[in-house]
Amino acid sequence: MSKKIAVFDVCDTLYSVNTTFYFLDNYFQSNNSYTRFRKLTKFFSVKALNHLFYKLFKVDLIRIYATSYLKNESVLHVEEYCYDFVKIKLFEKQNSKIISILHKFRDAGYEIILMSGSYDFIIKEIAKQLEIERYFATTLSHKKGYYTGTIKRDLLQIKHQIISDEIKNINELVVVSDNKSDLNLMKLANEAHAVCNSKKAFKFWKPFNSINRIKNYDDE
Repeated sequence: MSKKIAVFDVCDTLYSVNTTFYFLDNYFQSNNSYTRFRKLTKFFSVKALNHLFYKLFKVDLIRIYATSYLKNESVLHVEEYCYDFVKIKLFEKQNSKIISILHKFRDAGYEIILMSGSYDFIIKEIAKQLEIERYFATTLSHKKGYYTGTIKRDLLQIKHQIISDEIKNINELVVVSDNKSDLNLMKLANEAHAVCNSKKAFKFWKPFNSINRIKNYDDE
């Protein structure tokens, strides 16, 4: 049976923040070591080095190190904390324009799928609260009910592969994302929408005529 699928990115698309770091910043707000680490990541030299490393090796060192702070955290406690985090903190960061687009495609008979490089426990809770059945996200390793602080499966670079390999019989595919790395995913779509959160992003997507640009910033 053929399907109509609408895939939505989460970070800086459905919400105006990076949900991974927004979660960690809230969860570890009383952890002095984490706070010092986050201050360090704000320096241009650190961000530039991380960007270069990611460009060369497809590895986000800042994200990997940040994830290590979850080592020995209870899976159950993290999931319980995540409920209120999504319901209260993230709700305040919802992008109403993109949420409206999600509802539009849902009302038109599309199955909504969330696809994000953010942690699976965050995306799982978002999906539950938005009444979305299917999602794909980055999974973390855990042992005996506690996180190991390591990533098991990173979704950042494999979204297009998942669509090709794990979702069958797609008749119509819509993709909505702000992420430049989702270009390969958008090329698979019948209809693609790039969420532009800045003038720079708006210009980036301009050469791709088949991708609609959703302006999501105020002109100064």
